[in-house]
Amino acid sequence: MQTQDRPHTITLDEQESKYGIKRANFVPVIPRRDVPAAPINATVSHAIDATPSATQHVEMRTNAIDRALGFMIATLPLCVAFGGVVLGVCVLGFGVPILSLPALVILFTVFATTWTVAYLYTLQISAEGVSMYEAQSKWDVIREEQRLRWQAWLLERRGDD
Repeated sequence: MQTQDRPHTITLDEQESKYGIKRANFVPVIPRRDVPAAPINATVSHAIDATPSATQHVEMRTNAIDRALGFMIATLPLCVAFGGVVLGVCVLGFGVPILSLPALVILFTVFATTWTVAYLYTLQISAEGVSMYEAQSKWDVIREEQRLRWQAWLLERRGDD
């Protein structure tokens, strides 16, 4: 007895007799074979020494405007949220009127301080900051070499007197 929601299995003979389906290319399932277990202390290497068929090359080209917009998008919510939280603490915790000059000064000071710290950090890790650091390091080497040359010249001059 078959219900609508649960179909039953139909054999090949039933397919041929009831539905007229004849299969000439039927391949029976291969019986399951027992595979011996791998040794417990076997060293198995799974290195695949094949080069990938699809490779990609990523080359980024940006300019200062892209980096400035990225900085603004990343830091503006942080600065506004931090300024708002500090203003909320001042209003709720210290009784500063929300629509007053002290509240505006607190909000702007916190916003500007947060923005400045974020800008200085971003400047250190940006392309311009890395170039500036490299130039400063080279000038430091030149200044140190100049100092040592003057020191050697003065020692040489004192030795002549």
